[in-house]
Amino acid sequence: MGGRPHLGFGEAGVIRSSTALGNLSVSLRITTKMKTGPHGDAGFGEGVIIALLPMQDAARAACASLELLQSWRHYPELKFSAKTLAMDGQHNCIQGQMDSYIKRIDIALQNCTGGWVKRFRFELQFFHELSAHHINHWLDAAIPGIEELTLELPRDDKMKYKFPCKLLFEKGCSIQSLCLYSCAFHPDQGACSFRNLKRVYFSLVHITTEELWIFLYNSLSLEHLELGFCHKIACLKIPCTLQLHNFLRVRRCNMLQIIVSDAPNLSTFHYEGPLIQLSLGDSLQLKHVNISIYPWFNLFEYARKQLPTVAPNVETLFLMSANEAGIFYPLIFQPHGRFLHLKYLELVIVGPRNYGFGYQYTYLVTFLKASPVLETFILHVEESAKEPYPLVINPKYLKNHLLPEHCHQSIKHVTVTGFCHTQELVELIFYILENATSLQCLTLDNRIRGFEKDLVACITQDAGTCDYQEWWKNFGAKETILHFFRRESYPKSYWDAYCSYVAIRKYIIGRVPSSVELKIYQLCLLMKLYPVFQR
Repeated sequence: MGGRPHLGFGEAGVIRSSTALGNLSVSLRITTKMKTGPHGDAGFGEGVIIALLPMQDAARAACASLELLQSWRHYPELKFSAKTLAMDGQHNCIQGQMDSYIKRIDIALQNCTGGWVKRFRFELQFFHELSAHHINHWLDAAIPGIEELTLELPRDDKMKYKFPCKLLFEKGCSIQSLCLYSCAFHPDQGACSFRNLKRVYFSLVHITTEELWIFLYNSLSLEHLELGFCHKIACLKIPCTLQLHNFLRVRRCNMLQIIVSDAPNLSTFHYEGPLIQLSLGDSLQLKHVNISIYPWFNLFEYARKQLPTVAPNVETLFLMSANEAGIFYPLIFQPHGRFLHLKYLELVIVGPRNYGFGYQYTYLVTFLKASPVLETFILHVEESAKEPYPLVINPKYLKNHLLPEHCHQSIKHVTVTGFCHTQELVELIFYILENATSLQCLTLDNRIRGFEKDLVACITQDAGTCDYQEWWKNFGAKETILHFFRRESYPKSYWDAYCSYVAIRKYIIGRVPSSVELKIYQLCLLMKLYPVFQR
């Protein structure tokens, strides 16, 4: 009989499933055989299989047999969250029920004997009146022998919980990953050592410049460091003793003025916030750079002048600038350093928000000229507040103002999302088609129009990807609810997309060589609106 399996209680209160789970039965036979081995010797048991499953799947599998239930009791991860504590749908700690939730956590920690739990996650952002006594008690029970610890507390807590660094030093020497949200972290000089710590993520953590230096200086095994919204840090300095440190991400630390890294093997650097001074040492190993600047600033001009020196061996470069002030760029391109190893370049232009503002897209050619081995070039355009462009583009203007020829032998893939019918953007496409001799694919996508700045921030940073497919999957559906309108009740984004498509069909398609694959993406709804727009 199909449908949901019926769960009931068998002997000793063990939850059993009455549904025949074919795939799970096969898994049980396999794990039993693995446990005994081909000749009856010991092998891999159910515990190994359970440990490799996600927590929810492992819990479901535990309902199938006593053997898997026993393995579930030794699952290496323990997570306390609104979901695992069976809170209400709003994830609120209802008045009078806090004691019940605290008791559940106490009982679960009491049953964690034998040191088999390696990953603890305390996601307690719903406990707005939780005392430091309870948190200290839970950490004291959880920390010994674990490898990963996550502690997330309410973000609106005015009295920041002070994380017990001494406890971490005395009992947490095995910890390799530490994630703290919304608390205070104050290590003492000379009284702490985090010799096995490899990954650190601090968000909304109260820690000063001096305390952060002490912490980093005593974390010699650190490989991965992320800091977000830590507003008491004025200077981030990474000592040269961190020989294994290779990843650094800094997000919106308002007081931060300078980042100095002497770590010799830093390979990935992500930064989001206002422009600050960057000093990344020799930077010979720095291969991946991701920078998003807020607010208004000529990030692209800065990148052309400074990044070849800051990151001479960069291979992938992502730059996002809000309200990029391209109108102030010099008309005569000045020679700067070159990106001799850059293979992937992705640029995002968010804004402008004021009418009558023009961006000089042709300035981006300087990036192409400075990158002799560049293979992939992606440009995301957003100009939702600009005045409507004329639908007709003057081909004589394009012909007379083409940029000087320069052979780009390595460029193979070019993508423009949010493609709009501006004179200079079409001119940039012309330049690429005529000078990229190895071009294989040109993609023009006018589906994304008028996206908000906060969406762009989520797309490029929080999603952790620069890939367009993830962009469209997560945020493309919001295209239909934009608030910019033109021509009766049709969203302005539809009208812009229509004008862009006409520009592509009229001026670009005929210039694409037969050896180049041209991909044009547009909204399906737009096809139905063409007769309306053409009137």
